[in-house]
Amino acid sequence: EGNPVLDKSQGERTMRITAIKNRFDESYDDSKTGGYRDLSLNVEVGWTMEEGLVTFQKVRDWGHLECQRHICEIQVRLRSQHHQIVSKGLHTRYVELRNTNNS
Repeated sequence: EGNPVLDKSQGERTMRITAIKNRFDESYDDSKTGGYRDLSLNVEVGWTMEEGLVTFQKVRDWGHLECQRHICEIQVRLRSQHHQIVSKGLHTRYVELRNTNNS
């Protein structure tokens, strides 16, 4: 039956991937992120609101509708690494390094 988010052939996608960062890749230099690793997906969603009800719209319809659009980041982590990330403050270090490097 297919996944409506991912199935391009049916034109039913309700989100569009705009960027992927694979920090699990063996070639990724984790010294830039203090050892922090994840898979980061930026996805764009479009929706309309009527009488307080939000309806996510199909990507193919975004140009025809007056819909709101937003890009969200989804972070995928390994369950086995989650405790390390939190207890050792790796995500905090990553944010600090990212902000320093982007200045």
